[in-house]
Amino acid sequence: MSRKMITVHRQGYTRAPYHRKDGTYVSGTSVPGSTFKVRDRGKHGRTPKSQQFFDPQVHMGWHKGDKPTTRRRRALIAHGGDYLATARALIALHNVTVDPGTKRAAGADARYFFAKHNKRK
Repeated sequence: MSRKMITVHRQGYTRAPYHRKDGTYVSGTSVPGSTFKVRDRGKHGRTPKSQQFFDPQVHMGWHKGDKPTTRRRRALIAHGGDYLATARALIALHNVTVDPGTKRAAGADARYFFAKHNKRK
């Protein structure tokens, strides 16, 4: 996935003089401005629109509005009864969703399946 390049313009400034811990004096100087190109990384803490998707490997028939028992039964059947695979799929959904209800339900179901998996060990 390629992203566009942007031009960054840095403004020059004057750096103040200071003393290092070892007592060395560093005189003040003028730092020149610069211009360079970098790959656009978007805003801090934001996933770019082009990467905001969730492609599940297994269709579970999981819906946040269903009862917890129904959600968990459907998810477990879709993963062939494997608690760990079901938990990992739900954690993936929990990590990428921006809907609070889906995030809460997927996280709760994932914790349930991780607990079931750990009991069976």
